[in-house]
Amino acid sequence: AVVSTQSTGILCCHRCLELLGRLPASNRLFLVRQLERIAIVDFVSELPEEISLSILQYLDPASLVEASLVSYEWHRLTSDVELWRTVCLSARLHLSYHSPQPVSYYRTAVARHLNLLSALQDESGSEIRTVQPPAHQCRVLCVTANSRHMYSAGDDRKVCGWELGPNMEPLPSRTCQSPSCMDSTEELVVVGQYNGCISIISSDLSRVIATCSRHMGPVYDVRCHEHNNTLISGSSDCTLRVWELRTGEAVHVFRGHETMISRVLPLGSRVFSLDIARVNVWSLEEKKHLHTLKPITIGGKEGYFQPGLVHGTFLGGSHGTYDVISVGSSSGVYIWKAADYTLLRVVTSPGYVCAEHVIGLGSLFIAVTYDDGVALIDTVTGSHTHTLRIPQFNNSNCGIWVNMNAPWLSGGGGVRDLPVFVAASHSGDVAGFYLRSP
Repeated sequence: AVVSTQSTGILCCHRCLELLGRLPASNRLFLVRQLERIAIVDFVSELPEEISLSILQYLDPASLVEASLVSYEWHRLTSDVELWRTVCLSARLHLSYHSPQPVSYYRTAVARHLNLLSALQDESGSEIRTVQPPAHQCRVLCVTANSRHMYSAGDDRKVCGWELGPNMEPLPSRTCQSPSCMDSTEELVVVGQYNGCISIISSDLSRVIATCSRHMGPVYDVRCHEHNNTLISGSSDCTLRVWELRTGEAVHVFRGHETMISRVLPLGSRVFSLDIARVNVWSLEEKKHLHTLKPITIGGKEGYFQPGLVHGTFLGGSHGTYDVISVGSSSGVYIWKAADYTLLRVVTSPGYVCAEHVIGLGSLFIAVTYDDGVALIDTVTGSHTHTLRIPQFNNSNCGIWVNMNAPWLSGGGGVRDLPVFVAASHSGDVAGFYLRSP
């Protein structure tokens, strides 16, 4: 249909030129003068104000700023509060207030957004602090961090830690039989292992507080849930287990998966568990299954989920902010409402085979891993805003931890003295990545 329309338009142009060529020179000059008069008419100023504002609301925030500089009349039109609010919400800019605010508030939000994008696109806007000497003598399997320390575990059966800061002072390392995944709070470090055990260690790595050993296969994900003082673990034995966080005492086991559980995500009184074919939702209080999320079928082919399950905030245009769950898949990144499991959208991003490995979700960007680094995908357009390559990094074999308070995900605010993420490599390096203030 598009090709047909284009062909028709080209044919009409040829016919018009042919007819113009038959006219006398004086008639052609008359037509040119009439067209010049039409071309210089400012239709935005001439149209009724309601129509002009309806046209201007299709601009993006940066273009609206430029439009306000065209003339006095355009500046008056673009000073409409509701116009700015509509444009900013459509672009999913980070707004602290969803009720109408002065125009200066929205202009400031646009300036902050543009400065942030400039910092992301400029390599000098980021800083990498690599641990020296290398943390491990072999591949690093998993990493995590809290507000004071970051930790890693590798194939050399060591758990290492460092104080966050310019010097990255090391903590005493601890032996761990076969680490596979880890998580941390301000007081504890939890390490899941391939032998089915889970070690709960003090934050300074000085002692092992408890060991959990009920899983019958490798533990692929552990999450500390301080909301109700529990620890959640998922394993290749297709079970989701709940433990007392500080003692390691078994609390409950959920069964219902047919394949290994690759990710778990506690959220309030619920916990989400991911395998390749579904996301199951469980009630921690009622100890029962609540809901199942599945990938949609596209082109007659069933989709499948990738090992990435995150919780974040999503700006839903004029409808405000949504609490959401996001999962990567073979067909794109799924974003569901956390409250009622409504599918908001599937963000597709062509060009990256591994762009569905989701590691973070904010109001502006989705953070994903690809072959040798991290990419930020715009939640609206699906375009790649920024990519950061990490030497020796491979998303399927190395650990990565994301700071969900990072301003490059949320679009504003955030904790700037923490790394935006911590990544590990095959060569044993562990590094914290910081975004400098724009």
